[in-house]
Amino acid sequence: TVIVDDVTAPVVPTLANVTGECSATATPPTTTDVCAGTITATTTDPLTYNTQGTFVITWTFNDGNGNTSTATQTVIVDDVTAPVVPTLADVTAQCSVTVTPPTTTDTCAGTITATTNDPLTYTTQGTFVITWTFNDGNGNSSTATQNVIVNNNVAPSIPTLADVIGQCSATAVAPTTTNSCSGVTITATTNDPLTYSTQGTFVITWTFNDGNGNIVTA
Repeated sequence: TVIVDDVTAPVVPTLANVTGECSATATPPTTTDVCAGTITATTTDPLTYNTQGTFVITWTFNDGNGNTSTATQTVIVDDVTAPVVPTLADVTAQCSVTVTPPTTTDTCAGTITATTNDPLTYTTQGTFVITWTFNDGNGNSSTATQNVIVNNNVAPSIPTLADVIGQCSATAVAPTTTNSCSGVTITATTNDPLTYSTQGTFVITWTFNDGNGNIVTA
């Protein structure tokens, strides 16, 4: 009697981890078998993983002669790359400005819109700095700063002032105009007298100062 009976299971291989940042796809591994030679594994687990985390694939090696062995393989999807740090142009404006959150790109998340704890609207003169944070949702973040410059180079409106006329004396009342940025009323100042009690024609020079370095006279 000649009996040929394969009773040896395929060799159990040691399988290296499969890693990726945004996704990872495992390729069926192979092993060796005394009778069947090279055997390619099969599995009922997914081969591709698109979410962050650690997963385990159980592979089965079947030699076709009733002998099987199994091996596990770890799949790790781990995004370790922070979003690109953009170079942000200064935002400049007259009077006031509201800043729009900038965007950047990320290897896995694609386009990311920045967030900040700083104000987005500025209504006073000066230079301000916004610190933006870009978070990819996978534990990686980067920051970038952006300058916000608010200027007021527009002088107050120059009013047309009516003559002040009196018979025995005349007293001028300080005129007003408007601030070009805020619309706030500006009251004029002068070094000239306000009251005149002698006959004649006199000229008062009024100065309108908006407090932002812009001055006009009338």
